[in-house]
Amino acid sequence: MGAPRIDPVPDRDSAHYWAALAQGRLELPHCRNCGHWTWPARPICSWCQGENLVWEPVEGTGEVHSWIVTHQPYGPAFVDKVPFTVVLVRLDEQRDILIPGPLESDVNVTQGLRVRAAPERVSDTVGLITWKTDAQDNG
Repeated sequence: MGAPRIDPVPDRDSAHYWAALAQGRLELPHCRNCGHWTWPARPICSWCQGENLVWEPVEGTGEVHSWIVTHQPYGPAFVDKVPFTVVLVRLDEQRDILIPGPLESDVNVTQGLRVRAAPERVSDTVGLITWKTDAQDNG
């Protein structure tokens, strides 16, 4: 049983992120001035405050930094979905980039668990991210 879904409403800064996920890619703003990845998306680099950002794909691999197992259904659509796990993943590209999302399937979650992004298409302009472990790919 998968995690419940709440579809995002893209804004000026995040629209590219959601659209890239819809096309099966995880992309983040990358500063051409200092090389820093910026997340959450914004019009200036979070490191050097430069404005020379380009959206580039990232590998989409990392490790679980933190997680929560949700047991409370916070709406009717969630009643049959609990419990589910939401993880905060530290990307390999840069230690301070943390991307949240549900962890697909039931696994024994530990800090440092290796995961990879699994984008899911919702529409032409919106995708969502879930995280999978290598064990889930082989199981």
